[in-house]
Amino acid sequence: MSDVFISYARSTEAEAGRIGEALRALGYGVWRDDELPAHRDYSEVIEERLRAAKAVVVVWSAEAVKSQWVRAEADFAREAGKLVQLTLDGAALPMPFNRIQSADLNGWSGDLDAPSWLKVVTSVNDLCGAAPADAAPPRASRPTAAPAGPLLAVLAFDNLSGDAEMAYFSDGVSDEILQTVASGSELRVIGRGSSFQFRGAAKAAGHVAAVLNATHVLDGSVRRSGSRVRISASLVECAHETTLWSDRFDRELSDVFALQDEIAAAVAAALKVAFAPAVEAETVNPAAYNLYLKALDIRNRGLESDSRLAVSKLLAEATNLAPRFARAWAFLATIQAERLRFDEDDRPYRIARAEVETTAGIALSLDPGLGTAYQALSRLPPAAAFADREALHQTALSVAPNDPTVLTNASLFFTELGRVHEALGYARRAYSLDPMYPWVANWYANMVAYAGHPEDASALFEQLRARWPDNILIAWNCIASGMAHGDWAWVDVLLAAVEARGLDSPTLRLVIDWSRAVRDPSPEVQARVLNQYRETLESTGGLSLSNLGLLYKLGLSDEVFELVDQSTFAYAFDPQLRSPDARGSNGVIFSNPRNAALMRDPRFPRLCAKLGLCDYWVESGRWPDCAEVVAPVYDFKAECRRLATSGGGRLQASGGR
Repeated sequence: MSDVFISYARSTEAEAGRIGEALRALGYGVWRDDELPAHRDYSEVIEERLRAAKAVVVVWSAEAVKSQWVRAEADFAREAGKLVQLTLDGAALPMPFNRIQSADLNGWSGDLDAPSWLKVVTSVNDLCGAAPADAAPPRASRPTAAPAGPLLAVLAFDNLSGDAEMAYFSDGVSDEILQTVASGSELRVIGRGSSFQFRGAAKAAGHVAAVLNATHVLDGSVRRSGSRVRISASLVECAHETTLWSDRFDRELSDVFALQDEIAAAVAAALKVAFAPAVEAETVNPAAYNLYLKALDIRNRGLESDSRLAVSKLLAEATNLAPRFARAWAFLATIQAERLRFDEDDRPYRIARAEVETTAGIALSLDPGLGTAYQALSRLPPAAAFADREALHQTALSVAPNDPTVLTNASLFFTELGRVHEALGYARRAYSLDPMYPWVANWYANMVAYAGHPEDASALFEQLRARWPDNILIAWNCIASGMAHGDWAWVDVLLAAVEARGLDSPTLRLVIDWSRAVRDPSPEVQARVLNQYRETLESTGGLSLSNLGLLYKLGLSDEVFELVDQSTFAYAFDPQLRSPDARGSNGVIFSNPRNAALMRDPRFPRLCAKLGLCDYWVESGRWPDCAEVVAPVYDFKAECRRLATSGGGRLQASGGR
């Protein structure tokens, strides 16, 4: 029997069909009345299907509201606890359905990333259980909305070497081909975090197209024997599952870079996309290439201090063996910059910084199109050097406009400037290119929340939680999001899930403690939290921005600004000083669900001035989104100009250096 029953009125048959195909693309069995058999009483079949379905999706419209059949099916589903509602035209729902949450799909064109559609998917997931990402759909399905222009998914090539330990090699070769195509052409390419999740039977072009909205799929296999490698590749057009091009390449491993460029050029030619290799192909020491792929493998499993050190050692050895290996240099610069920012280092700061500059410079001299190298350099200026850092991010975006990592890094930076909707745009683009990469998807959900759409963010977070139930970063952000907009019923569900799955980390424990404090702001809790902030300020002279808004929500508004006035915020102006927020972004102060009340306080520009933001806004003329939002309460721009003109920003903030 089918998982999902779709109830609809005849006037919305096309829309119901599109909804059904989108759910089938996720691996669910779907039934609607276009499948009624000719030999049976249709009322018996409908009742049978209704009872068997795990979820009933009711497509409301003006006609559906008047339909006795739709209302009867909806009532059955409501009583059975398996009702999922959506509306196509905003028609008022009849009682008692008007008291139940309904997703608004008015104007929905089939965008699988639309928050309203994600809300439907989350509800279906909850009722049916999340469909496995590698499950082939029960019947051929197609993207519900064709993307503008070709969108290529490069799948992880199959490892045919007979050695399970060589899986990293085939993935690495696939990744290099993906990067070569993406950086050397105008072609849009889905990120590896999404496309590399398809393995085995799930590689069917129709399935990949349905889940990722790809128009074309590049797949293949890698067989390595000693110093020789054979790569077979084929390019498939998804709509008709037609092979446009296929070929086989036998080479010495030292020619692998040239081989990647050959395949990339052939793909682009088949798609009639102009392509020229970004970098002149060269021979590479096979041992260096193996080191690089091992480093990629560690990186893609996540990085902590120890693993960053291991990756940097592998890449240092690779670049020593292959001095013209541009991507290895850019990768090494990124890791070095992260170590400089996050990890303890016995070397003098100037030496560690010079190392990053030298490494990034080598990468860019070999390939000026490596956006991540520019973003590695953007970590070097002090946090308050906003104009310098912005210039480096803009350069990265100009040379790598379709790199999900570059787009996500840029989004994180622009939240620091308070340009939340601009940051949301970059995050949305990254997510559209790599929706199954947890880091990209998690940040996109955060940005939806930052922009003031908590319900849509919650729906998206629920989808991510269903897909990656053991991802601590996502669990942490789910709890933080629920806490920020006071959805305590959801927080209870999240806390139970964390306990049931045995998830634990210092950061996760911290957000759980904060959720309890915000939920029960007793005088004792207020005093304890405030004392923690005062102790940190006394010992470091700095002030963490991560939870200032939550402190404000505890009713400690005056105390928050007393802390702000006492802090030097010297770490924003001295790159050698470690931020109290560790890896956190100062952009959190512009998050709507966490800090809306803080931003509406006329004292908020004082905080911005001490971070150097007022000077930047006045000099650049680029104002944060909150300037317009708080305009009915106070003149944000005038206050920022006053503080910048009086030197209340930089001079006060740098006083403790």
